[in-house]
Amino acid sequence: MPKSYTGSVATDQALAGFTGGAVSTICLHPLDLIKIRFQVNASQAAPRIGGTLRSFQEIFRSEGFRHGLYRGLTPNFAGATMSWGLYFYLYAGIKGQMPVDPETGRLGPAQYMIASMLGGALTAAVTNPLWVIKTRMCTTKKATPGAYQSLLGGLYSLAKAEGLKGMYRGMIPALFGVSHGAIQFMAYEQLKDWRQEVKKKRWEKQFLEEVRGKSTTPVTDSAQATAEMGGLSLNSETLEKLRKSKLLEQSHDWETLSTIEYLCMAASSKVTATVVTYPYQVLRSRLQMISNPQSEVVYTGVVDCIRKIKRAEGLLGFYKGVAPNVIRVLPGTCITFLVYETVSAWCRNHARYGLDE
Repeated sequence: MPKSYTGSVATDQALAGFTGGAVSTICLHPLDLIKIRFQVNASQAAPRIGGTLRSFQEIFRSEGFRHGLYRGLTPNFAGATMSWGLYFYLYAGIKGQMPVDPETGRLGPAQYMIASMLGGALTAAVTNPLWVIKTRMCTTKKATPGAYQSLLGGLYSLAKAEGLKGMYRGMIPALFGVSHGAIQFMAYEQLKDWRQEVKKKRWEKQFLEEVRGKSTTPVTDSAQATAEMGGLSLNSETLEKLRKSKLLEQSHDWETLSTIEYLCMAASSKVTATVVTYPYQVLRSRLQMISNPQSEVVYTGVVDCIRKIKRAEGLLGFYKGVAPNVIRVLPGTCITFLVYETVSAWCRNHARYGLDE
């Protein structure tokens, strides 16, 4: 049984993901709100430089801090924490059921992507109603007639007025968005594995230099390889056993990366996924917002939404809100993954189960 704090590695991962999602959501909700308002704006006007800052100032002046910039925080907090916690739980559980490469002891890129996509799809299905409420609260003012005043009130009104269909508006684009998480986590895991392997090889090189008097011959190259250590002659088999023993003792030196390393990998993987998959977020927001036939464009489905955006706003219409999104996701992802890795490491270091193995 692997070491864990709660008795389950998947539960440890869920706890870490929940905590990371909570911290980043509270800190960066205003940028999320501005992004959504840009996304649902069906005007043909091209995005202007500095629009994010101007929107921030305008919302603060006209609606205030709590009821303006932080409107929709409750469904966002509930959705983000549930999504991150459930996603990491499913992601870790699915990975745990997959066979590893016998040579490297690791999963391959395709396996990381499959685990991420399955975990993301199940998470999207559970949390979609929360995102509908969040979108509708973020795109309406508190005083707007018919606007949702709270998460529970919004869920009740949505279920009563639109039923199950309303609760799952935007679900198809959300499933498209599964590819976002798949690309992000595949890139993140590969970067992490690569960096750990580099540090491991560096440690092994230092170990060999100390034991073999800075010989450049790898331990496994020759059965006749020997080294002098403490007056004893060590053959290759003994050296390999010593190397594995020391490697096990010192594994935390290369398994645990620095804060800067985690941040760089998290940011790189997130930017890659965001650029590739961003249009699905615009589609989801347009389909989830409250439709007003008298003043807004009405979308009957995903295909209709794509056609109308392309015809009226061009390809740039699919990237509305990308600026505040990038501003939000970079620190948001860094905060989430940093907290996630910190909590995960804490759970491993304070493990109460699996210590005898």
